[in-house]
Amino acid sequence: MFGDLSCQAWTDLEHSRKKTWTNAFLAPLSLTHQGLKKSAPDRYNDDPNAAEPAIASIDKFCLSNPKLGPAEGAVSYLDALIGN
Repeated sequence: MFGDLSCQAWTDLEHSRKKTWTNAFLAPLSLTHQGLKKSAPDRYNDDPNAAEPAIASIDKFCLSNPKLGPAEGAVSYLDALIGN
């Protein structure tokens, strides 16, 4: 599922697979950021529903950028989440 997933492949995934991919990709990145910055909240991992807005954001990213991959959309989402 990880590999070199394209936005084309992303759009074909079932929601449950998108959720698994999103959590497996973003949860460790968010934990790493939280640990490096020593910030109090982990805005991704502390929210049990965090995958839903992330998936919507990645969906939108992939529709606008079909030649890129969902990883770029996920990182963009996490950057915005952490930056707020």
